[in-house]
Amino acid sequence: MIITSNSAARIAGLILLFTILQVAFFSQVELLGTSMWILPACAVIFGLLGGSLVGATVGFAFGFLGDALTDGPLGSACLIFMAVGYLAGTYRERGGEVDRPTVMVAAGLATLGSNLLLGIYTVLVGFDGYVSASLVPDLILQAFYGVLLAIPLYGLVRRVLRPALISESTPRRRPVDIDRWADELEPPGNGPEALP
Repeated sequence: MIITSNSAARIAGLILLFTILQVAFFSQVELLGTSMWILPACAVIFGLLGGSLVGATVGFAFGFLGDALTDGPLGSACLIFMAVGYLAGTYRERGGEVDRPTVMVAAGLATLGSNLLLGIYTVLVGFDGYVSASLVPDLILQAFYGVLLAIPLYGLVRRVLRPALISESTPRRRPVDIDRWADELEPPGNGPEALP
């Protein structure tokens, strides 16, 4: 991803939009007894599209804004989302293929891992929270929601940031004619016709 002032403004707008949607809409809507959590999936998507630096920076911003707009402990989600975005960006930078199944699996794993780490963090810090076996269905449902929402979120982010994205597809080349290439490299007078 090429970061310019225009693409940075678009990224900032998407961060603000997704954070407000999370706090004002997705956290209020409950399906099967649990709400949806899109911020880990968003951090993964930015990492997969922009690399480790973009993923870590955007993940940190998501965590900070999410904590500031809710009553959670400030800074708890920053490090978790930053790690999620960084890992997704590292996967992309190491040549991993970014397609729909990859985005869906990464978003589901990020949502599940973020929930687990945030629960452990809040218990260790002493914030009002608890971890019990009854939370396992909620964790699985939220991971499932992360998988379902990954594709529309990925499509939206990709469409908005399209001018800044770097295409990694290589142009197709013509097949090389080995015999013609060898004849062009061979100096004149050294071929089989030069023998007596």
